[in-house]
Amino acid sequence: MTRKELERRLRERLASQGERWSPAQVHTALEALFSLMERHLQSGRRIRLTGFGTLETVESPSARGYDFRSGAVLELPPRRRIRFRPARKLKRLLAF
Repeated sequence: MTRKELERRLRERLASQGERWSPAQVHTALEALFSLMERHLQSGRRIRLTGFGTLETVESPSARGYDFRSGAVLELPPRRRIRFRPARKLKRLLAF
């Protein structure tokens, strides 16, 4: 699902519940939500969405890489990654 599709479906869901949001309002609300999530993750904090899952940043250690063109072995620096752990409810729905 793309961001545009998400906006359209959210707007449809709101309309089915009697809420009238313009496409611009839905876009602004989603932009604000994603911005908050980005800043929260950048600061190293976890985002727990009950019934959906948890997003958190984790430090990955340095690793070895390989340059296929030159055949050289590279040392890749440690970096931060985002990890998503689904909630039990989501796991059951997707039959994990």
